[in-house]
Amino acid sequence: MTPNPITEEIRSIRHQLAAEQGNDVSRIGAELRRQQAISGRRVVKLAPRTPEQRATNNPMHPSGGSAVSGMDTSTPAAG
Repeated sequence: MTPNPITEEIRSIRHQLAAEQGNDVSRIGAELRRQQAISGRRVVKLAPRTPEQRATNNPMHPSGGSAVSGMDTSTPAAG
């Protein structure tokens, strides 16, 4: 696969920034929040989601199957 120069540059910067913070996720997050605060830009911050708002792994249809009706409207196979 041909390397994408943009992707490579982003990865290089990401690795550099992580190395500056000792590859510590907490320190990286703190530094990003610090830079965000001094940037002067307006930042949207969403309220934390409650467990009820989080995605569930429930089937879309109550039966657990597809939304196909229970009536057999199919035609027999030709044969």
